[in-house]
Amino acid sequence: MLESSFRLGSVAGIRIGVHYTWFIVFILLGSSLYLLFRSSQPEWGTGIAWTTAVITSLIFFASIILHELGHSLVALALGIRVSSITLFIFGGVAQTERDADSAGKEFAIAIAGPLVSFVLAGLFYLLAHLLSEAGRPAFEALLWLATINLFVAVFNLVPGFPLDGGRVLRAVVWGVSGNAIKGMNWAVVAGKVVAYTLMLMGVVTVVQTGLLINGLWFVGLGWFLLAAAEASGRSFTMQQVFGHTSARQVMARQVPRVDADTVLSEWMDRQVLTTGERAYLVDEDGRVVGLVTLSDCKKVPREQWDSVPVRRIMTPVERLVTVAPEIPIVQVLDRMQARGLNQVPVVEHGSIVGWIDRDRLLRILRSHMETGR
Repeated sequence: MLESSFRLGSVAGIRIGVHYTWFIVFILLGSSLYLLFRSSQPEWGTGIAWTTAVITSLIFFASIILHELGHSLVALALGIRVSSITLFIFGGVAQTERDADSAGKEFAIAIAGPLVSFVLAGLFYLLAHLLSEAGRPAFEALLWLATINLFVAVFNLVPGFPLDGGRVLRAVVWGVSGNAIKGMNWAVVAGKVVAYTLMLMGVVTVVQTGLLINGLWFVGLGWFLLAAAEASGRSFTMQQVFGHTSARQVMARQVPRVDADTVLSEWMDRQVLTTGERAYLVDEDGRVVGLVTLSDCKKVPREQWDSVPVRRIMTPVERLVTVAPEIPIVQVLDRMQARGLNQVPVVEHGSIVGWIDRDRLLRILRSHMETGR
């Protein structure tokens, strides 16, 4: 998300960005507000209605940034670095370098955002009445902003991850039980319930009212929350299992190798199909010159496998993404995910001493889950 956004600026060292999907919801919101203002205030001209709708939309998204800054500034005060805040189609998201290490910190960070939205709702409501004599456009815009910020605050307090209420639930269960894993499990399950409820509401909305756009919005929001809850659960589990583990501890030291001049058909028949290994280091005169994978081989027409050597399709060693032995596994996973890699060689003193592949990490993860550790 961060890579697909452009920078607006920064606050307290936190990068503020906008994802391209934000423009979709900005157009939809602006159009909806225009129609709302034209229907409620028929005496307004087109120019006034559009100007009020656009300005109101921009202030609303500024409110979302302030909501996320509420989380972020509290996190910074508690010693947790925040790299960015990004606006996207379903709101905003703040990227932190790590989770809170106590239930109290988790609760403080989680509740800060809704509190900001409650304060904004009160301020907009107060301004609406103080400026009621200034003209209907200002009053209508401020009243809508008060209402929508109140909705944002209340909706985010719904107890399901990744909503703020889910994080509050996680903190409460964690604090009461003393078990961070139990707190996260409760929050993720609650998040799935919320997500399925929203999707069901979307279907019911379409069936009963015929409002397709509204129904699709509920379904889309539910789908996003479901995916986010599941991803958060997986990420938390990975952090619990690998949080204090280095690449050296889990890397495979016996790495499969193939000679650079081996043709693809021979490599496939004698090594890949008999061992199930999908990736190999490529050797030439006793030194590693690259890495070849089953995916590389599949790009070559089958009728050419008898004549094309492995060296022709390998990734040269100088282009490989490598990691040091002491790097934390969670950082290795981040690099693998960012580059779309299934394996990463581990290099020490200029030599490959092992590698980490996704299948190996999943096997380790399953072992931890099966043993309950």
